[in-house]
Amino acid sequence: MLIADHDRRVKRNSAPQSAEKTAAASASIWGATYRKATVGLFSLAFLIASSVSAITTAMPRAAQELDGLPLYGLAFAVTMATSVVAMAFAAPWIDRSGPGTPLLAGIAVDCAGLLVAAAAPTMEVLVAGRAIQGLGAGLEGVALYVVIARVFPSALRGKMFAALSAAWVLPAIVGPAVSGAVTDQFGWRWVFGSVPVLAVFAVALVRSGTRGMNMTAPRRTPRRPAGFSPIGPVSSRTRRQRRQTPRRRLPRLRIAPVWRRPGWALAAALAVLVLGDAAQRAQRWWAAELGAAVVVLIVAVPKLLPRGTWRSRRGLPSLILMRALIGTAFMIGDVYLPLLMIQQRGLPAWLAGLSLTVGGITWFTGSWFAGGGFVPPHMRLVTGALGILLGLLICTLVVLPATPVWIAWLGWAFAGMGMGMAYPTQSVLVLEQSPPAEQGSNASALQLNETLTTAAVLGVVGAVFAALLINPVGGFAAAFGVAALLSLAAGLVARRTG
Repeated sequence: MLIADHDRRVKRNSAPQSAEKTAAASASIWGATYRKATVGLFSLAFLIASSVSAITTAMPRAAQELDGLPLYGLAFAVTMATSVVAMAFAAPWIDRSGPGTPLLAGIAVDCAGLLVAAAAPTMEVLVAGRAIQGLGAGLEGVALYVVIARVFPSALRGKMFAALSAAWVLPAIVGPAVSGAVTDQFGWRWVFGSVPVLAVFAVALVRSGTRGMNMTAPRRTPRRPAGFSPIGPVSSRTRRQRRQTPRRRLPRLRIAPVWRRPGWALAAALAVLVLGDAAQRAQRWWAAELGAAVVVLIVAVPKLLPRGTWRSRRGLPSLILMRALIGTAFMIGDVYLPLLMIQQRGLPAWLAGLSLTVGGITWFTGSWFAGGGFVPPHMRLVTGALGILLGLLICTLVVLPATPVWIAWLGWAFAGMGMGMAYPTQSVLVLEQSPPAEQGSNASALQLNETLTTAAVLGVVGAVFAALLINPVGGFAAAFGVAALLSLAAGLVARRTG
């Protein structure tokens, strides 16, 4: 009789949860409940993607007019560096107040930086505007992840990340042509100045779509006095047993004072800038710069990540490590593949960029497949890492003069598919494994580790590539070899993400 009563109670308690999971699984991000939020977040991602594509296209003309070609690389590096500081600052802010205000603040700061750059009389002012823009981009990136976690149930987050991937595909295809036409007809300042105008509409859609959603800080469980129990007083014997029972220690983010975390991020960001300068090998002391920057990164970065991240501790730390490995591997290919096809194969720029367009399309395809839940998450991560590895190995063959050029497009299609399967899956799993009060910290660690690792490895690879310019084939082979090793390591780490 007691067993039957227990079974009935279990069924009653589990029924609402099962019904909730079933309803979430059958719902759609384009349904009545989430349509406005989906449109708003899609519009924001589309705006960010369009601004990145447009600014990349307009920057060469801006540097020429302002006589600032020596600062051209810094205009991109400083944005990455300041975004790292903003990511570290965003984590405690979001965990305390929710993602709504930080997201709007990030958009406002981003637009302010764009306006400063649009009105820049000198290249130095344009670089300052790009630095301000990086602060906004760092806030936006972390807050956007947490907004998705608060608005959408876990069954729909993969589909929402797939939709965001789609928001990046169209700007990658038509963005350079449109921004190039605007730059030629009206000037590069119009490219920088038009984005804040479009941002007004994106902000309105985001606010309308997330109104009434869970955008405030999560309620923390109040501390209960010693001896309190929901079913009555706790005996001294029970308390003694609890003290003697060992507790399982879970990996958690190092929660430091508010100023300390951004301080370590600032040190890491400055190290990234120094490393980028060393990669140019313009000074005689570039090797010392390179070594000092690497040492600072080794010391500072672990302070910003969950314990055990670079030791690939099972669970959340391995997810954050894998993101850095595949993001860096893919970025190396993204940077050096067009250069290889232009410099070694003599292709025009638009045809060399076709490989990146193919990769963007297959990235979206992989994201859609991942969002459909056809394959278990662990298998998607392993398959994605192997797809990136296969794509990079195929692209490496193009270094050989006898290899047809179209092989590179085939290889980058595999790499894009792998990124599409692994990238959103990691984001979904990190949010699922994070308590609501730590979603900002863990989303920040996920993006911050990828940004710093990518910047550091690109700097080192750039220095090696510059040293091998006497033998360009060897330089390209070294770059793709490093990317392949990173993707292979990602495949091994993927086994520890469950």
